[in-house]
Amino acid sequence: METVKREQEISPFAWDRIKTYAPLYVRYPAGELIYKEGSYVAGVYLISNGLVSDQCPSRQDHSRKPPLEILGPGDLIGLESLLEGQNDTHHSCTRAVTETGLYFFQSDVFMRVLKEEDEIGRYCLDFLCRRFYDLKHWCSALFNQPLEVRLYHRLLNLAEKCKENGDKETVVLPPEITKTTLSLLLGVSTSKVSKTIASLPEISVVEKQITVSLKALRLRLAGVGVDS
Repeated sequence: METVKREQEISPFAWDRIKTYAPLYVRYPAGELIYKEGSYVAGVYLISNGLVSDQCPSRQDHSRKPPLEILGPGDLIGLESLLEGQNDTHHSCTRAVTETGLYFFQSDVFMRVLKEEDEIGRYCLDFLCRRFYDLKHWCSALFNQPLEVRLYHRLLNLAEKCKENGDKETVVLPPEITKTTLSLLLGVSTSKVSKTIASLPEISVVEKQITVSLKALRLRLAGVGVDS
């Protein structure tokens, strides 16, 4: 599963206000672990640039890889620190998919930001609501939508997060976003993803990098030209 692109953005004023709380800016190379399930929750991270995977390990079958979520600039991780009555440990595992920069806020500092900055509080609430409903949509889509449509949604969301990697209508996804990544996002095998991509003209793979047409994907999802 993957969060949809949010319409509400943090204003320049709010960004300036955030910096007054002196968050620690940290960078992670592609593939590096940010935190793992069960580790101590020290605070909240705001993704500045890059892509981050968020995954809950399977408790029943450790041989199976559970569905993946990919977050991007403006998204938050480490929100377990906001839960009361918990044991102060992370509930999932996060890893830098690409080279990633994050702003880190200690738990008490982030709580103070929420109390003192109304706009940031609204932004966080917006993020949590959208992530919650995206999860519900993802669960429903597993049973009600064909793989082709689910793939369109996931690729469009990823492309929106990677717009700087192309022009206004065509986006080249980072090489770290592979068919295996998509299989984890969709909860299907890599071979099924490969066969589906091969049948869709809106998606191409050049030198192992996936390229998508934003306009064509939007038209497909709007039901225009699906059967053409």
